[in-house]
Amino acid sequence: MESLVQFSWLIPLYCAIGALLSLPWALGFLKTQRVAAFIGLLFTGAGTLHAGLILPQILAGAGGMYQAPWLHIGSLTITLSALVNPLSTGMLVLVGAVSFLVQLYSLGYMDHEPSLARYYGLINFFTMAMLGLVVSNNLLIMYGFWELMGLSSYLLVGFWWSKPAASAAAKKAFMTTRIGDFLLLVGIVLLSVTAKTLDITELGKWAETAQLAAPFAALLVLLLFGGPVGKSAQFPLHVWLPDAMEGPTPASALIHAATMVAAGVFMVVRLEPIFALSPIAMTVVASIGAITAFGSALIATCQNDIKRVLAYSTISQLGYMFMAIGAGHPEAAIFHLFTHAFFKAMLFLGAGSVIHAAHTQDMREMGGLAKKMPITTLTYGVGVLALAGVFPFAGFWSKDAVLHGIEEAHLYPIFVMGLLTAGLTAFYMSRQFIMVFLGATSEKSEHAHESVWTMSLPLLILAVPSAAAGYLGNAWFLKEELNLQLAGLSTAVVFAGAAVAVAVYLLKWMPKGAVEALSPVRTALANRLYIDGLYDELFVKGIEGIATVVAWLDRNVVDGIVNLISAATLLGGQGLKYLETGRAQFYLLIVCASVLALGVVVGMR
Repeated sequence: MESLVQFSWLIPLYCAIGALLSLPWALGFLKTQRVAAFIGLLFTGAGTLHAGLILPQILAGAGGMYQAPWLHIGSLTITLSALVNPLSTGMLVLVGAVSFLVQLYSLGYMDHEPSLARYYGLINFFTMAMLGLVVSNNLLIMYGFWELMGLSSYLLVGFWWSKPAASAAAKKAFMTTRIGDFLLLVGIVLLSVTAKTLDITELGKWAETAQLAAPFAALLVLLLFGGPVGKSAQFPLHVWLPDAMEGPTPASALIHAATMVAAGVFMVVRLEPIFALSPIAMTVVASIGAITAFGSALIATCQNDIKRVLAYSTISQLGYMFMAIGAGHPEAAIFHLFTHAFFKAMLFLGAGSVIHAAHTQDMREMGGLAKKMPITTLTYGVGVLALAGVFPFAGFWSKDAVLHGIEEAHLYPIFVMGLLTAGLTAFYMSRQFIMVFLGATSEKSEHAHESVWTMSLPLLILAVPSAAAGYLGNAWFLKEELNLQLAGLSTAVVFAGAAVAVAVYLLKWMPKGAVEALSPVRTALANRLYIDGLYDELFVKGIEGIATVVAWLDRNVVDGIVNLISAATLLGGQGLKYLETGRAQFYLLIVCASVLALGVVVGMR
């Protein structure tokens, strides 16, 4: 077992091997693509088993840092460094387990996909990138895995590249996150110049004694925060994540639960000593989290695409995590990250099961699926209760830990926004459950049936931690006593939100006057508060306008000058050729004429 701990830093290589071995099938050299799927499952399972076996020892105090020299540039030494501690090992287990269940689920969901090997290769590559980021103890190496995840998400979102919507969504995700990644890279360079190291452990020690001017510290922290704003889809760079639903649903589950968007939260927690250098920046982090959480929850209330509702829910819950970090409680953020991974993965896989059965993503075309899909209904219900934060499900404990941390930091406006977000979450998730599973059976739902066991089994497995991980995590990890006053307040808000959804969508108790009064608000929320349209007008069409002007200048001014010079050269050459006759008499005549002309000029002076 000790050797397993010593080689725990190699766990990302399991998935890397799985991705590489899928190539012969992905490139068409070998047939029977399901073989590549089983290879991916095998290596992801082996990596997860490795992480699971060492977890008890790591929690008992084993582990450590593993490093090897890489680059030496002047006074800067960059090492290939891995840190295996309880946080990184817990993430290794979480990411590996969710990826394994997603791949098992995909055996049924992607059964008839002709590019199955490419899909499994990308899933393994994606998982490898996240696992590599988790164990990295060097900020530059972490940034490398960070960018590999960006590439992986681009390829998975645009997996069905022949669909214009999928291709556009992939480009939108890639370009939007590049903005944040550029800011992060500038922050890394600035931090390297200031601290003279990129080793994350050493950076933590440096931060304990560092004395930076407040404006500089705020600038440094906010630059570093730019990357997580993009990767974790925080306002104003949140717009890519809802459109990323164009990719395969199991891939969406992985993106939303355990990889891509979780990477931003994980990175900020790892760099928490650096972020603590600027209280102003920490307040900004908490404020952006609150704005994102509340705004995304509002937008989710009026979405009709089952996956888009869950996408905005993910953005909102990530906002909760950043609120906790900004309030100085990274442990609450990580706790919510873990519980959210379980129930959000289950909800996305449940949505995939519904889409697979009803052949639509529009919730208005669903209904009555509880009679047709009992396992999906049961597990989805558990996910709804966990996400809404109903006692004793997982989300209740982690959500209240976040709210408690914000309250302790005396960030009362943010605390109020967090409470309102909890009520909105209960509303839109209850609305979704009612529209999809309850009521009369729709035409699309009439022929629906329960999914195959490879899809149902992961749902049942994920339902267990979705129900119990909160209580266990609080007992083992946070070890905090339940704040009954806060729990009662948040529970009242949650039940109020759920009650409104039941009244409006199940009992149809919505006064006509209220419907008409809220119509403009509903329209604005259905159109995502027009933020995407604003970006399209300002940036997409704005850049197109600039490109049109630049193209005109290039064709008419730059090319015109070049063409003018070439024309003048050509005309000059055409004129001079008549002076180059090869006759001595003509040359003598020119000399005499020149001498006479010179004499005339001199004489006139």
